[in-house]
Amino acid sequence: MVTHTPATPAANATTNKRRWLSGDRLRNQITGMLFVTPATLLIGVFGLFPISYAIYMSLHSWRIQRRYTLCLPDFAANWRAEAPVWEKDFATEIVPNFNLGACFDNYTKVVGDWGGVFLWILGFIGLFFAYTVWTRIFREENKANNRWMRVITIAFFAGIGALVAIVGLGQLGIGGLPDLTRVVPYIEDIAIGSAAGIINIGLGIFCIGLAFLVMRNPEWADNLPLRMLTAFIPLLVALYWVSNGWGLMISNGDEDYLQSLIYTFYYAVGSIPLQLSLGLILAYVLYRNIWGKELWRMIFFLPYVTPAVAAAVVFRIVLSPRETSLANTIVTSLGFGVQRWTAEPQPFLNTMFGLNLEGFLAGPSMALVSVILLGIWTYTGYNAVIFLAGMGGIPGDLYEAARVDGANEYHLFRHITLPLLSPVTFYLSVLGFIGTFKAFNTLYVMRLQQALGTTDTASIVVFDTFFKASRYGLATAQAILLLLIILAITQFQRSVLEKRVFYG
Repeated sequence: MVTHTPATPAANATTNKRRWLSGDRLRNQITGMLFVTPATLLIGVFGLFPISYAIYMSLHSWRIQRRYTLCLPDFAANWRAEAPVWEKDFATEIVPNFNLGACFDNYTKVVGDWGGVFLWILGFIGLFFAYTVWTRIFREENKANNRWMRVITIAFFAGIGALVAIVGLGQLGIGGLPDLTRVVPYIEDIAIGSAAGIINIGLGIFCIGLAFLVMRNPEWADNLPLRMLTAFIPLLVALYWVSNGWGLMISNGDEDYLQSLIYTFYYAVGSIPLQLSLGLILAYVLYRNIWGKELWRMIFFLPYVTPAVAAAVVFRIVLSPRETSLANTIVTSLGFGVQRWTAEPQPFLNTMFGLNLEGFLAGPSMALVSVILLGIWTYTGYNAVIFLAGMGGIPGDLYEAARVDGANEYHLFRHITLPLLSPVTFYLSVLGFIGTFKAFNTLYVMRLQQALGTTDTASIVVFDTFFKASRYGLATAQAILLLLIILAITQFQRSVLEKRVFYG
């Protein structure tokens, strides 16, 4: 009788190693590495190295030439006579003089108030939390995850209630309490002992009571009033944190750069949805058997391959503030007044419809809307071509089966075309937002001094800071922050939108 001795883990590891080093497997590994190496070198040289050097520049003070390392502020006074950092003794010169907070002086100049940055980010986390509460955790398949969300919700409301109550007690004149008025939404102080303190204490008790209700009700997700409260209150708190944090940043930081982020947001939100919608409509029309559809596809794709600078110059002429410009000729024939277009810094809604909106809700300026029109004209045809490629991959049997079941054209588009095109839509959305946040050429050509900087997006401000002001450290800090914002937006799209993508 033959007995088999089980192999030990060490013997299995040795066997696997020998298999990995066997001829065919080793040859495949080497071949794969050789194929990947050129791409890795290109990414490293043209991608990672510029980013790394930008971070290096942002940690130094520059006046045309590099002056001193911000992390060593004690050497700033006599920076011309100082030896480079790499020539200094690490133990006796660098370590005693190292200041971590000073390393980020350029970033501090941009954002102004790190407390405001924290509050701003906390607000967006609160918005995401409110979205999660309202959507995901109330599905039957997520019941197992509801326990964790329940704990987070209880902690959130208990914490908010305690903070608001502490603020209220402080407003009533009770000493020895921390000042938390920057992070808690509250009614402005009227006077010590005024109604504001009592109202805030009441709000704090209400939030703590809400946390208690969630704790006592395991099936809280099925309670519609409780569900509305647990989503609506975090929404209000988050919006307050976002607005208050942004106010702290813009009052102490680089107002031009921070304001440019708002213009960039306007540019992205004003461009991407219309580009995708119009592109999808064009693709749906061109996918049908119409006369000359190949010619129409080429015509709609031409704006994308047209040189960006040339297109921007033409649009600048068409949208000129002169009364005889083509755009003004068209709008006056429709009964509107003469518009200044690319030279108009006032909000578009106020200019065209006589409104009197102010602040963020006023929206983009007329000048920025003119640039948005150019972006829509440029990328709609490109999106249509990509959508057409996606439609070509949808099996025709699905449409035929749906028609047999009595589906009309709307049902076909809503329940077959849109879901199966969701990967393409997600792809174009992600690329579109990245592209608009990096956009430069057309914006730079179409900008006018009369627009008072309302078309200066983040890339334009970074360019002006670097080349016109020669503030290299500050400009690279602005660029790194823009990169982080783009990465955050991309991750947000993956976390929220990709869940709705149907991959078949």
